[in-house]
Amino acid sequence: MDLASELDFLPISRIWRIVIALIAPTALLLFLGFAFGWLSIGSAGVGASSWSGVAIILLGIGLMRPKLAYFLKSNDYRLRTIQYFLSSGVFLFVVALALFTLDASAIISIKSLISFSIAASFGAAVLTIVCVELSMLPSQKRPPMRLAIAAITDSSLAFAKDLIHQRFVNVQFMGFFEDRVPERIPDHAPFPILARIDGIAEYLAEHPLDHILISLPTQASYRFGLVIEQLLDTTSSVHYLHDFLLFKPIRQAMTAIGNHSVFTVIDTPNNGLDQWIKRSIDLFGSALALILLSPVLVIVALWIKWDSPGPALFRQNRWGVSAEPFSIYKFRSMTNATSSAAASGEVITQTKAQDARVTRVGAFIRKTSIDELPQLINIFLGDMSFVGPRPHAAGHNKEYRGLIKGYMLRHKVKPGLTGWAQIHGFRGETDTLDKMAGRIAYDLEYLRNWTPVLDIYIVLRTIYVVVSGKNAY
Repeated sequence: MDLASELDFLPISRIWRIVIALIAPTALLLFLGFAFGWLSIGSAGVGASSWSGVAIILLGIGLMRPKLAYFLKSNDYRLRTIQYFLSSGVFLFVVALALFTLDASAIISIKSLISFSIAASFGAAVLTIVCVELSMLPSQKRPPMRLAIAAITDSSLAFAKDLIHQRFVNVQFMGFFEDRVPERIPDHAPFPILARIDGIAEYLAEHPLDHILISLPTQASYRFGLVIEQLLDTTSSVHYLHDFLLFKPIRQAMTAIGNHSVFTVIDTPNNGLDQWIKRSIDLFGSALALILLSPVLVIVALWIKWDSPGPALFRQNRWGVSAEPFSIYKFRSMTNATSSAAASGEVITQTKAQDARVTRVGAFIRKTSIDELPQLINIFLGDMSFVGPRPHAAGHNKEYRGLIKGYMLRHKVKPGLTGWAQIHGFRGETDTLDKMAGRIAYDLEYLRNWTPVLDIYIVLRTIYVVVSGKNAY
């Protein structure tokens, strides 16, 4: 959705938004530029030791700009803020390393780049948190906007109850407009009914409101025009609160189709420049990883061949983006007969702890996730991404799509080598429906909140999860 409209509902004043999003990160990065000697002040004014140093400062200013609408969706925004800036710091370090390598005139150490990236990450996080808390002081907050909803429905009640518990929503909920008899409407306590729907205009003439949400169900769409007609004689902003609010959309947005606009509720989150960034990281990252890890890949392949008869690589049918089939590559960790039987992906018996089908080498490479490394080939070919929902066997997809609501939505993006679910404990066997439903819930949350920075954070967390070895066998 339009970011400006989201910011309008924050209690943070415009001047504080400018301070947080522009002045604070600019001041921080300029300070670090002088502290690390990449910028200097002399008789000729402000100078630079190299063009790469200036480029990194400018890039840092762009990367360290906080996304308030994203941070403040959660009352516990501090952890989300720190995670975002740490991931941004990793990206800043990688780009800085590349630029300084290209700049022959720059003399810089890896230690300085690491120190700069850490200082920028933590400095931006601390500045953002301090400024947000200062902006939330009673003397600094914007006065709340008054809001009411036309029609009491399950969606509008859920919206109102959630609204009053959100710290960073600058709204005073006044109540509902409703013209049905009490026996026909849900329990709306503790919210009052302000007036009948056909009396909205008269009520607003005496009690002006900033925002009106229309929550009429789709089967009552003929009444929508009648409500709008009343609101044309007011200065209230009018919004439509759709009756599928209880389903959280995947990438909600207004989409232009010809001369018309439609409200999108399910779509891939990887569009535009972000999609190009994600594919570039996948392509160049997988190529680099395959080159650097080639000795390890060869040694593991030979070890598997020595340990048990059969091929070193195992291929299995999986579903990718838009449920298109592809062959996933893994190091074989089970006996050859077991691997051959499972190649189609149609009939799957999940691996359990102390599974007799797992070979001696297989137990080690599964525990350390080395068996997944050949999927770098899938990433390079474009079948997969570094981060995304883990691809399930075809048999599991056919089984669970009818048992878990929204299961197939995970195929709106490429499957990943790791994912949001995996770093939250849903790694390994899913032997119950609840475990699979939990994994899918995290997959859909990833789709709703995806950004390139979130991918970086997931990769960093994955390293810790792999080292811990939890749920891997």
